[in-house]
Amino acid sequence: MLVQPRPDDEKTIMGLFSLVPELKDFNHLNQVVSDYEKEGHFLYFFQDEVQDPITGLLGYETYKENILLVRRIIVTPGSPKKATQSQMLTDLQEQNPDKTLMGTLETQTAIDKWRKHY
Repeated sequence: MLVQPRPDDEKTIMGLFSLVPELKDFNHLNQVVSDYEKEGHFLYFFQDEVQDPITGLLGYETYKENILLVRRIIVTPGSPKKATQSQMLTDLQEQNPDKTLMGTLETQTAIDKWRKHY
């Protein structure tokens, strides 16, 4: 299930973003996190159930009126990557049935694989 982070979840967000190799630089990491504070940009944690630990982070933005541009799909180490990514995208699509999910160069492959099975 996708869960919207609370304002006091910043350390958890930063920790999940730090799993991305290109975000090891602290200044770049701060810039990416601040980008999600802009209008039309969203971050969601992923948990299997409410009481379960967070196993992923999904970042997207609205593009035009009917497209969700998925910018980040981050899965914690030890979690099944393909299954977790797939469930995050399924949950996002089910929350936004009238929208089309699109990806960036980094996320489009995962979206294409998900789309074949969705």
